[in-house]
Amino acid sequence: MTSDTTLSRVRLGPLLAQADVRGVVFDLDGTLIDSAADILASIRETFRQAGYGEVPDSYFPDNLHGTSDGIMCSVIQDMGWQEPQDMAALKQLYYSVYVAQDHRHTQLYPGVMDVLEGCADTLSMAICTNKIHRNALAATEKVGIQRYFKVISGADSWAEAKPSPIPLLETIRCMGLTPDQCLYFGDTSVDAACAAHAGVRFVLHRSGYGDTALANMPNHHAFDRWDELFSA
Repeated sequence: MTSDTTLSRVRLGPLLAQADVRGVVFDLDGTLIDSAADILASIRETFRQAGYGEVPDSYFPDNLHGTSDGIMCSVIQDMGWQEPQDMAALKQLYYSVYVAQDHRHTQLYPGVMDVLEGCADTLSMAICTNKIHRNALAATEKVGIQRYFKVISGADSWAEAKPSPIPLLETIRCMGLTPDQCLYFGDTSVDAACAAHAGVRFVLHRSGYGDTALANMPNHHAFDRWDELFSA
């Protein structure tokens, strides 16, 4: 008689059914959720309120994978504006604008919920994102997935943010697991570098936000659609 656990692992397919995989850690933006519209709307409004000027509606930054101040620094450079010596005030303004946006356009990528449901009984799951912790909690609650994760860590949860390995290593430690027992799902070079430095197998979501630096970085597995992670 086949156990429920075996059935679940077969259904999930070979990547997530590997015998040595006990935990899965996910990046958030561009991996589980498509949040670009809300992030960019908040960035445009932040620079408008701060008196910098207008960010064109057609603009999409190459850096949509760093911390919020890192993303804004990239936008400032792309727009040819003067970067402030201290980003603290601009960062706080962005946080308040982003909260007011209320994740109204943020949504799960198709198939994410099915994968989380499929993993729920067999694998421990966590999130390690460069979103600040409170915004990660709000976003996961908004799209209805918060209950699946044992740990949710953000850019401000640890001493350093990704691509440092510290956030991923600490997240895995809080799961009660070790790096060799986990997979890390992400969509950018920051995620790939973080996983490599932490000694965690990296799984690339190719339909996320990506970036040019990702092209030459290795991965354990890559996929375009979440339903590819299920057995045929």
